[in-house]
Amino acid sequence: MADVFVEHMIKQRPTGKVTAQKILLLFAAMVAAILPMIISLVFAVFGATVNLMSLLPLTLIGSGWGLMMLFRRLDLEFEYIVTNGEMDVDKIMGRTTRKRLLTVDCRSFDILAPYKEEYRNEYSSQTIGNRIDVSSHPDSAGRWFAVFNAKDGVRTLLVFEPSEKMLDAFRIFIRSKIKA
Repeated sequence: MADVFVEHMIKQRPTGKVTAQKILLLFAAMVAAILPMIISLVFAVFGATVNLMSLLPLTLIGSGWGLMMLFRRLDLEFEYIVTNGEMDVDKIMGRTTRKRLLTVDCRSFDILAPYKEEYRNEYSSQTIGNRIDVSSHPDSAGRWFAVFNAKDGVRTLLVFEPSEKMLDAFRIFIRSKIKA
């Protein structure tokens, strides 16, 4: 049999939670940027003279840089790689940092199916201890799920968005477990 190698990358679309985090980060950066001015004003109210205004440019630059770095970490992409029946899932933050989330043999999948209402019993089962959602958005149309027992014995639900080429690769190894 020939080797099978398929990879697929998706970009996560921002959810309301990510937007709220960005707003909070922006507010925190603004406060950090003007902190020397606030401290100087507080001391002036009590009659003390402390001039921290010379630090203002430094805090502006520092908070701007920090804000940019934190915003980039909220920019997520997921890469799915299927190699000879083994699936790896990586999370890429800000196009610079890669973290391996999962490695699983697709033969251990109990089911691989579209994330639709007709399969609700399988993906909403109470026996699932770990849920991993690496799809672009909770409302995406092309979401699929797989249920399997992880290496630590915990029943796991994986929600992802495979390409058609990736589904063809799964069919080579687990044709009978694919519901579609």
